[in-house]
Amino acid sequence: MSKSLVVYLDSIDERLLAYLDRDEELRLDTVRRLRLYTSALLNGSIGPTDVAEDWPDWFDLASAFVLAYGTSQLEEMQDEAMFLYRPEIGDRTPLTGTDRTYLAALEPLLDRYPEMPMSDEE
Repeated sequence: MSKSLVVYLDSIDERLLAYLDRDEELRLDTVRRLRLYTSALLNGSIGPTDVAEDWPDWFDLASAFVLAYGTSQLEEMQDEAMFLYRPEIGDRTPLTGTDRTYLAALEPLLDRYPEMPMSDEE
């Protein structure tokens, strides 16, 4: 899947390629950080605005992670998670149930990342 990941990230912003390892997969420290922010969003200790201020790349990297390693069902949830499309500074709208469902489905997938088989032949 690494070729699709590279193309996707490069199409958004070339600097996002710095989050990839030499095998063109997301670096483990990047996935751990994605997990940390996902959990914090889910438990309400931070909001989308906080993420946008602290690590705006989370939004693109979470989408890239779902594209590369997620299921079609998770992709559909992501499409419906409105907070991904309005993380603007100053928008303090609370997460919706749909947003929380997406984050709850993303969290265990991020946990499994180190054990996932990495292959370009999918």
